[in-house]
Amino acid sequence: MLEAFPIIFSITHGIIAALGMSFNLLLIYLAIYQTPRVMRSYSTLIINFALTDFCACLFDLFVQQRIIPAGLTLGYVSNGFCKHFGPITCYVGYSLMLHFLSHSLWSLLLSFSYRCYILYKPSPTRQELSLLVVLIYMPSLLQWVSFLWAQDEPAEILDILHQKFPTYDLHGQVVSGTKNIVCFSALFTILHMTVPITPVYICILILRKKIIARLNFKGVNITKDTRNLHSQLLMALTYQAAIPGFYLFGVASYALGQFGIYNHPVLEYFTFSSFLLIPFLSPLASFIFVSHYRRFILRNMLKLVKVEPKETSSTPYNYNSIVHVIG
Repeated sequence: MLEAFPIIFSITHGIIAALGMSFNLLLIYLAIYQTPRVMRSYSTLIINFALTDFCACLFDLFVQQRIIPAGLTLGYVSNGFCKHFGPITCYVGYSLMLHFLSHSLWSLLLSFSYRCYILYKPSPTRQELSLLVVLIYMPSLLQWVSFLWAQDEPAEILDILHQKFPTYDLHGQVVSGTKNIVCFSALFTILHMTVPITPVYICILILRKKIIARLNFKGVNITKDTRNLHSQLLMALTYQAAIPGFYLFGVASYALGQFGIYNHPVLEYFTFSSFLLIPFLSPLASFIFVSHYRRFILRNMLKLVKVEPKETSSTPYNYNSIVHVIG
């Protein structure tokens, strides 16, 4: 069974990554062509989210990484298409995947901040939002650039892994990695991928509470349709905020090996399998909770099976029911 696990891992990653790319391409199309006028500026953030998640799925498909913690050394065994181009290409692809995952977390915080901001101030222009996206992308870009310098000779990494895990058969595998993670280039990436999660989530919870309180305040002059749209987007963001919980499973499997508690190939494959679920599931939030997108998808699905769509309410999620669900 263990010998067949890399094949199962590769097939599973291929299917999930391909579906994730398709979902995010569809979301980009919806954001560009099917977004109602009232949320046109916000569509900039939706596109940023979808493009980031598309790239995360693309590079996961490209590298299909197995991570092997070995003391202060981190080894990576690549099972994706990159293996045909060598360890350097796989390492670069892996570093790109990591930086897209970290940018996704900052993008989530920006989206919540935007929804709260426009309840008090006029909506920023698309140009201003684009500039904000570029600014919050800078830490992830720095992470990618710095992590490129953390790569060591594949032959050295392979020797260390052979000494640490003599039972592992890595013959013919494409191996890359970092010999000593206690250096700025590697440590910055590890810290940037882990430390911001808690403070970002605290900020998200605070913003979510403020948004609900503001929408529920009777003195706020908001039309019923606008209030319902805010509620739909808040529900979608709340769903998206729960998805990165899969980080916990990936980090836990990595930590077991990193601290020498337990090492096993299944755990080493599982780390990035759990991470992949984040960009795969994220676009579903918009498909389910944003009524304009949901109706477009249902209408076209019914056309494919040649079924006449039934008339539905333009705002199937009213605010009170949503607050009851997420409050």
